[in-house]
Parts: sequence; structure tokens; C-alpha cells
Amino acid sequence: MTAQDVIQTVAIMLGVGLVSKLIADLARLPQMLVLLGAGALIGPAALDAIDVPLDSLGAQLVLTVGVSFILFHGGLQLSARILERVAVGLTLLVIPGVIITAVVTGVAAAALFGLPLTTGLLIGAVLAPTDPAILVPLFDRIRMRPKVSQTVIAESALNDPTGAVLALAFAGVVASGSPSLTEPMMDFVVDLGISTALGCVYGIVLSAAVSSRRSGIWRESAAIAVMAVITGSFFSIDSAGGSGYLGAFLAGLIVGNMEFLKLGMHTQHEREMRILVGNVADVMVMFVFITLGANLPWASIGDHLLPTLGVLAVLLFVARPLAVLACLLPDRRGRWSKEELIFLAWTRETGVVPAALAGIIVAMGINHADLVVTTVAVAVVLTLTVQATTKGWLARRLDLLEDGEYVGPPSPGVPKASASEASA
Repeated sequence: MTAQDVIQTVAIMLGVGLVSKLIADLARLPQMLVLLGAGALIGPAALDAIDVPLDSLGAQLVLTVGVSFILFHGGLQLSARILERVAVGLTLLVIPGVIITAVVTGVAAAALFGLPLTTGLLIGAVLAPTDPAILVPLFDRIRMRPKVSQTVIAESALNDPTGAVLALAFAGVVASGSPSLTEPMMDFVVDLGISTALGCVYGIVLSAAVSSRRSGIWRESAAIAVMAVITGSFFSIDSAGGSGYLGAFLAGLIVGNMEFLKLGMHTQHEREMRILVGNVADVMVMFVFITLGANLPWASIGDHLLPTLGVLAVLLFVARPLAVLACLLPDRRGRWSKEELIFLAWTRETGVVPAALAGIIVAMGINHADLVVTTVAVAVVLTLTVQATTKGWLARRLDLLEDGEYVGPPSPGVPKASASEASA
């Protein structure tokens, strides 16, 4: 592929992404669903306008470093004070909850597809993460009880990196041909430890370097510093045996809450950083879903549609409710009501990270990778069309709305309130 071909492909994907965003806004459809359809339209199976195989260099850059930007952005939006209120239930949902979801769904996948258990568990682990990017616009429009909306968004942001670590651990086992289930769980624990430690180090260093304190040597180049740290941390954490995904998320969480480190940023510098990270994340979301749509395995979807729907039925109606009940019922401090548990059990849209993981697994050359892509693609379509569109109705039926159901979307480009500059 020549430089001209690359430029043409990028131009087409950006143009299609912008048109898809406009269509999604006008039709009030989930943007990722429209992007997926647009990718299928311009891909080799239809118009053949782009050809970006999942194992190509460009696709792999998007699915690794690009998704790290998305996860950094997710961490940047979270408030540690909010997480503190639901810390017990949230911690259970994002670690044991992800494992429960992956195991229950994986056992079903192995049985329905006739696969080895480890391969089925790989499919379950890829499907385990949910997507905060779909939920934030929804909660901008309906006034949910803060306890519920904040828990859902925080869980979705946090279970992306933990789900990615678990899925990649299973991918390594499947690639090696080992039948042991002990090995991936040990890898999961080790990866979590390495990723957490290095992610926290990068987050603290970045916070100090962009702060308004004397240590803020990059305070006027905060946006560039973020890009350098995300790319550098992904490579170094991955080389150390951890997950660049989790490291990027934790770094974003720490930078977004640097007041706990007694650090702050000048308002203009913080605004520039947040706008750049948000825009890069938006572009990467476009690229991920257009790439996935262009690589949909239509033959595999047709051949395996019924077992795929069976796996997703188990995911939605068995695995997710079981994970919610097992993780939140022991949380006495959370005082979860029956209505809140029902709503949380119905909330698990499949989005960016499962799509990226499917692409990585294809590039690894793992057996039955086409089934991973098939289940992820159908899961994206099913959860966006069935779950995302029914949340407002369900919240009203369960009486989980505050007075006044509609809230206009926030003004574009306005970041979270900056940390106090008094520490400067």
C-alpha cells in the first residue's frame, strides 16, 4: 500500500465518520451502530472503497494505541469522589463481575459452537466489557438518580481495561494450545498488578508534569504530554507483561483527579488537554467501528447466526443479571433496591473495547477468530438496538428518574470543573 492509498483511506474513513455522526444525531440512533453499518457499506463486501484488514498495521495501531486514548479519556471523565460512594459494589462489578460474565458466557459459547472450553472462555472474556461511550449521551437526556447513573458509567469505564486484560490472558492460552484454566487466571492477576502499578506511576508523573506547580515542566504543552505518555506507556507496560489498556485508563483517572495529589492545572491548559483527548477519542471510535464493519465476516455470521444469538441470550439474560446480583447484594453500604438491580442488570452495551479485542485476536492468528468477530459484531448490533433504545422507558417504569425527565445535552467542549489553582 502506497502513501497515497493510506491518505485516501484515512480521508474516506473520516468523511464517512462525519456523515455517520450526522445521520445518528438526526435519526436519534446510536452512533456506533451507524458507524458499523457505514463500514460494512464501504468495505470490500459492498462498495470496496476501503480495504483495512484487521491484521494490517493501520488497523493494529487503531486497536492498540487508539483504544488507549479512548480509555484514557474515559478515566479522565470520572470523579474519584463519585467512585468513593459506591466503591464496594463497583469493585466487585469490575473484577469478580467481569469474571462471572466471562465464565458463564464462555461456557455457553463452548457448548453452542462446539469449541474447546478455553476458546469459549476467550469469547466470553471478549464480550464481558461494556461501553461508557454509549451510556453518557443517554444519561445526558434522562435525569437518572445519580447513584444509578454514576455507578453504571463508572463500571462501564472500569470494566473495559479489566475485561481486556482477562481476554488477552485467555488469548495467550488459546494460542499456546494449553488446556489449563489456572494459567490464564494467574496471568490475569499478574497483568492486573503490573498494569495497575505502572499505570499509577505514569498517572502521577504526568499529573506533576502538567500541573501548575513548579514540577509542571509541560504545563503549557499538556495535550502533547498526554499523547507522549499514552503512546510510551502502552509500549512499556505491554513490554513489561501488563496491559497498556489498563495503564492508560488509570493514568487518565489520576490526571482527572489530581486534586487528591494536591495538584491543579490552569483552566486554559486543562481545557486544551481535555478537548484534544476528547477529539482524538472521537476519531478513534470512528476508526474502530468503521474498520470492524468493513471486516464483518458475513459468511460466518450466516453460518453461525443461531448459536451466536444463543450465546448473546445467555450473556444478556443469565450472565449479566447473575453478575449484578452476585456483586451488589453483598454490598450493604450501597443499599441497592430491586428496581436499581433490574436496571443495572439490563445495562451492558457492547462497544469499543470488545471490537478492538476482536481485531487483535484476528491479528494473532488464533483458531476460530472469525467466531469472536461474529459474536462481537452481532452483540454490538443487538445491544445497541435492543438495550440502548429501551433504557429511558425502563427507567420510567422502574421510577428511577428524578423530577423532570429531560436534560439538554451539555455544551460541547466544556470540560469538567478544573482543579483549584490555589495550589499554584
